[in-house]
Amino acid sequence: MYNYGDSICILLERFPALIPIYKEGIYDYENLPYVFYESVFVRYITDKAKTFDEIELSNIFNFVEELLVDGDEELKNLIGVAVIESLYHEKHFSELNMLLSKFYGELTKMSFDDCF
Repeated sequence: MYNYGDSICILLERFPALIPIYKEGIYDYENLPYVFYESVFVRYITDKAKTFDEIELSNIFNFVEELLVDGDEELKNLIGVAVIESLYHEKHFSELNMLLSKFYGELTKMSFDDCF
Protein backbone atom coordinates (compact mmCIF):
# COMPACT_ATOMS: atom_id res chain seq x y z
CA MET A 1 0.00 0.00 0.00
CA TYR A 2 1.17 3.49 -0.83
CA ASN A 3 0.97 6.15 1.86
CA TYR A 4 0.14 9.82 1.48
CA GLY A 5 3.19 10.77 3.54
CA ASP A 6 5.40 9.27 0.83
CA SER A 7 3.51 10.79 -2.11
CA ILE A 8 6.26 13.13 -3.30
CA CYS A 9 8.95 10.47 -2.95
CA ILE A 10 6.80 7.97 -4.85
CA LEU A 11 6.28 10.43 -7.69
CA LEU A 12 9.97 11.34 -7.90
CA GLU A 13 11.00 7.67 -7.90
CA ARG A 14 8.67 6.90 -10.81
CA PHE A 15 9.39 10.10 -12.74
CA PRO A 16 12.99 11.16 -12.06
CA ALA A 17 12.69 13.93 -14.66
CA LEU A 18 10.73 15.84 -11.99
CA ILE A 19 13.57 15.77 -9.43
CA PRO A 20 15.32 18.95 -10.67
CA ILE A 21 12.02 20.85 -10.56
CA TYR A 22 11.40 19.63 -7.02
CA LYS A 23 14.91 20.53 -5.88
CA GLU A 24 14.72 23.95 -7.50
CA GLY A 25 11.45 24.77 -5.75
CA ILE A 26 11.86 22.65 -2.63
CA TYR A 27 10.61 25.43 -0.35
CA ASP A 28 7.46 25.69 -2.45
CA TYR A 29 6.85 21.93 -2.60
CA GLU A 30 8.34 20.28 0.48
CA ASN A 31 5.53 18.70 2.51
CA LEU A 32 2.98 20.10 0.04
CA PRO A 33 2.09 17.18 -2.21
CA TYR A 34 -1.12 18.79 -3.49
CA VAL A 35 0.84 21.77 -4.77
CA PHE A 36 3.56 19.61 -6.35
CA TYR A 37 1.18 17.16 -8.00
CA GLU A 38 -1.14 19.90 -9.27
CA SER A 39 1.44 22.40 -10.47
CA VAL A 40 4.27 20.11 -11.61
CA PHE A 41 2.88 16.64 -12.32
CA VAL A 42 -0.20 17.90 -14.17
CA ARG A 43 2.00 20.16 -16.31
CA TYR A 44 4.24 17.14 -17.00
CA ILE A 45 1.17 15.16 -18.12
CA THR A 46 -0.08 17.92 -20.41
CA ASP A 47 3.39 18.34 -21.90
CA LYS A 48 3.54 14.61 -22.67
CA ALA A 49 0.05 14.81 -24.15
CA LYS A 50 1.06 17.67 -26.45
CA THR A 51 3.92 15.59 -27.86
CA PHE A 52 1.80 12.43 -27.63
CA ASP A 53 4.55 10.48 -25.90
CA GLU A 54 2.60 7.21 -25.77
CA ILE A 55 5.14 5.34 -23.67
CA GLU A 56 5.31 8.04 -21.02
CA LEU A 57 1.54 8.60 -21.07
CA SER A 58 1.06 4.89 -20.49
CA ASN A 59 3.54 5.04 -17.58
CA ILE A 60 1.78 8.09 -16.14
CA PHE A 61 -1.70 6.60 -16.18
CA ASN A 62 -0.48 3.20 -14.97
CA PHE A 63 1.00 5.12 -12.03
CA VAL A 64 -2.22 7.07 -11.43
CA GLU A 65 -4.26 3.86 -11.55
CA GLU A 66 -1.81 2.11 -9.23
CA LEU A 67 -2.18 4.86 -6.63
CA LEU A 68 -5.96 4.81 -6.93
CA VAL A 69 -5.94 1.04 -6.37
CA ASP A 70 -3.22 0.70 -3.72
CA GLY A 71 -3.05 4.12 -2.07
CA ASP A 72 -4.37 4.99 1.35
CA GLU A 73 -7.47 7.21 1.42
CA GLU A 74 -5.47 10.45 1.65
CA LEU A 75 -3.37 9.48 -1.36
CA LYS A 76 -6.45 8.54 -3.37
CA ASN A 77 -7.90 11.95 -2.53
CA LEU A 78 -4.64 13.62 -3.61
CA ILE A 79 -4.81 11.90 -7.00
CA GLY A 80 -8.50 12.66 -7.38
CA VAL A 81 -8.18 16.34 -6.55
CA ALA A 82 -4.68 17.38 -7.62
CA VAL A 83 -4.43 15.26 -10.77
CA ILE A 84 -7.85 14.16 -12.04
CA GLU A 85 -9.77 17.35 -11.22
CA SER A 86 -6.88 19.55 -12.34
CA LEU A 87 -6.73 17.80 -15.70
CA TYR A 88 -10.51 18.00 -15.96
CA HIS A 89 -10.34 21.78 -15.49
CA GLU A 90 -7.57 22.25 -18.05
CA LYS A 91 -8.56 24.72 -20.76
CA HIS A 92 -8.69 22.13 -23.54
CA PHE A 93 -9.77 19.13 -21.47
CA SER A 94 -12.20 17.71 -24.04
CA GLU A 95 -9.38 17.39 -26.58
CA LEU A 96 -7.01 16.08 -23.89
CA ASN A 97 -9.56 13.57 -22.68
CA MET A 98 -10.09 12.18 -26.18
CA LEU A 99 -6.33 11.84 -26.56
CA LEU A 100 -5.60 10.44 -23.10
CA SER A 101 -8.62 8.25 -22.42
CA LYS A 102 -7.04 5.23 -24.10
CA PHE A 103 -4.47 5.21 -21.27
CA TYR A 104 -6.98 5.37 -18.39
CA GLY A 105 -7.43 2.45 -16.08
CA GLU A 106 -10.84 1.58 -14.67
CA LEU A 107 -10.60 3.74 -11.53
CA THR A 108 -9.04 6.62 -13.42
CA LYS A 109 -11.90 6.60 -15.89
CA MET A 110 -14.43 6.48 -13.05
CA SER A 111 -12.71 9.45 -11.39
CA PHE A 112 -12.94 11.48 -14.58
CA ASP A 113 -16.57 10.45 -15.02
CA ASP A 114 -17.28 11.71 -11.49
CA CYS A 115 -16.06 15.17 -12.55
CA PHE A 116 -18.80 15.53 -15.18
